[in-house]
Amino acid sequence: MAIDSLILTLSGVLTAVSILFLYWWVWIPPVLFFLWLEVSEQYAKTRYLSEMKWVLLEMKVPQDVHRSPKAMEQLFAALHSIGGVPPAKSWLDKFRAWRGRIFKGQVPDWFVFEIVGLGGQIHFYIRVLESHRGVAEAQIYAHYPEAELSQVPDYMAQLPASAPDETFEVNGQEMGLSKEDAYPIRTYIEFEEQGAGKEDVKRIDPLGPVAEALNAMLFGETLGIQYLFRASDDSWIKKGQAVLDKIHEKPEKPKENVFEKGFKLMDAALGRPAVTPEKKEAKTYGQLGPGAQETVKAIERSFTKLAFYAGIRILYAAPKDRYVKERLGQVSAGFKLFASQSLNGFKSEFSPDVKKGFNKEAKTLENKKKLYGRYRQRAFPIKPFILTTEEAATIFHFPDVGLRTPSLPRVQAKKGEPPVNLPVV
Repeated sequence: MAIDSLILTLSGVLTAVSILFLYWWVWIPPVLFFLWLEVSEQYAKTRYLSEMKWVLLEMKVPQDVHRSPKAMEQLFAALHSIGGVPPAKSWLDKFRAWRGRIFKGQVPDWFVFEIVGLGGQIHFYIRVLESHRGVAEAQIYAHYPEAELSQVPDYMAQLPASAPDETFEVNGQEMGLSKEDAYPIRTYIEFEEQGAGKEDVKRIDPLGPVAEALNAMLFGETLGIQYLFRASDDSWIKKGQAVLDKIHEKPEKPKENVFEKGFKLMDAALGRPAVTPEKKEAKTYGQLGPGAQETVKAIERSFTKLAFYAGIRILYAAPKDRYVKERLGQVSAGFKLFASQSLNGFKSEFSPDVKKGFNKEAKTLENKKKLYGRYRQRAFPIKPFILTTEEAATIFHFPDVGLRTPSLPRVQAKKGEPPVNLPVV
């Protein structure tokens, strides 16, 4: 019996193969067409990305800055126009978007904020396309009038073109959210306590642990954090509404198959009463527990904010004789401050270390090279997550004056206009 079954199986396979060869003219052209489209899209995208012209601006703030991250939230809201793609409303718009993606390699614009520890100093950067430089500079000066912006060479140019190698070691990771996008992280509002006076606000800077980790860098060490942002539409809110429905235990609409619909029509034709299942009601806000109520309030508040597709990438690089493997863990631990059991938090989405399977060392080395290349290119993540302007301002903002990290570069003197009655010689 087993031999007969094997013979039947082989006979079926040979028949299928012969049919494929016989009708090759039917299936090969579509396969080649879609393969050509895939190759064309990848080639056009590579060329489009290589032709993008970027500028890197270093940002410095005054020593006596007393700004809440609220100012940075307003800055993010003003930068929301970068990379925004309006939804296609007609088939013609969809065709144009498809044609631009396949044959021109067009991708939405994005911008990058960076906090970098370079050999004992912490630097703040923004990287934007040349076409968006005017918008970025105007908005930064509008919200931080006493800040200083200057175009600088890319600090990554001082590092090897590819790493790790014989003399240079790297490590890092890419971050993601531990829960669905609708759940917000802890934001700067939870780190503020109102004092006795109206202006008396006790603020714990959530970037404190990250700044201290960057402050520990010694000569030759580079530890950078990239925050990549691209404007999002409101489609994420629709997905978030499904999360709220789950919290409220809202019953899903039953889906009828063809047979159930047929039986209903038969009952109606025979005059028999239709049997309707017992309808369950969703829980109201008052019926939820205190923890669920706080979660619902946080999610609904995030719905009122503008949002970005975002990514976070961390890279630590140093010569092998100066490499300290604990550095990455120190800065990663700083992101634990934004986590909450009832809301969201950050987790490692991609780590180069391969701990199981064959060729672990070779695979780890390959992953490190990929991560290093993506950081160097500021490549937008393949699977971004959603952050609102409030969340973005929490993880990236200029530290308050209360943060006493000595390596933070600050403007030593305020700039001012000359007096109007100054005599001209």
